[in-house]
Amino acid sequence: MKINKYIMGLLMSLPFVSSCDNHIYEDASWHSWMPGMVYCSNGEIMSYENCVSKGNTPEAVLFFVDKEGVFSGKAYAVALNDYQDKEFIDPDTTYFAQGTSADIMQFDGESNTVKLRYFQVQSPIAKSVSPKFFIPSVAEMYKLYVSKDVINSTIEKCGGMPLPFDKNECWYWTSTECDGAETDRAWRYSLSSGRFEMADKHSSYATRPIISIKLNKEE
Repeated sequence: MKINKYIMGLLMSLPFVSSCDNHIYEDASWHSWMPGMVYCSNGEIMSYENCVSKGNTPEAVLFFVDKEGVFSGKAYAVALNDYQDKEFIDPDTTYFAQGTSADIMQFDGESNTVKLRYFQVQSPIAKSVSPKFFIPSVAEMYKLYVSKDVINSTIEKCGGMPLPFDKNECWYWTSTECDGAETDRAWRYSLSSGRFEMADKHSSYATRPIISIKLNKEE
C-alpha cells in the first residue's frame, strides 16, 4: 500500500500521539517497579496502598517492566476497564490495509495505533481509545495475558474490571493486522486461553488499551 506523502509528513510531526514520549522517567525509581503497581493520573507509579494514602487517582496497573532492555526498554500498564466492542474497520467502509507492521513478534502497538488513527479512514477501535493509551499488539497482549493473575487483584482494588477468565467474554482486538491478509483480517486475542486467531475486520470486539513508560537507562 502506498502511503500519501502528506499523511506521512503529518505523522512525523505529531509527537503527542506517542505515549512513551510523554512519560519518561529521569530517575532510578523504576528499578523497584513490578507488575501490580499502580500508574497514577499524575504519572507517578507506586503501590496501591501508597496511591490511596497520597490521595492519587489510579489510572492503570503495571503489567510488565523491561528492566534488561531486551524488548523495548519500557514498562507497560493496562487500563482499568475495557473499551466497548467496536469494529477494526467501519462496517460501512470497504476493506483496506491500514499499514500496521503485521508482525506478531513486535512490541509495536503504539505505532500500529497511530496508523489506525491517521491512515485513510480512522479505525473505530482507535477512535474510541484515549490518546494517552493505545491498542496492544499481539506480543504485548501476550505479556498482558501472562500477568493477569498478578494484576487482577490490583485492578479490582482500583475499582476496575479484572481481565477475564470466562471463555465466552475473553476476545479482544489487537492492533496487529494479519500478514498476507492485511486488507480484511486482523488478530483477535483471548485473555482466557492466551490463544489468538484471525478475525474479519468488520467483526466487533472489545479493546483493553495500554500505556507505555520509557525507562531511563542513563541514570
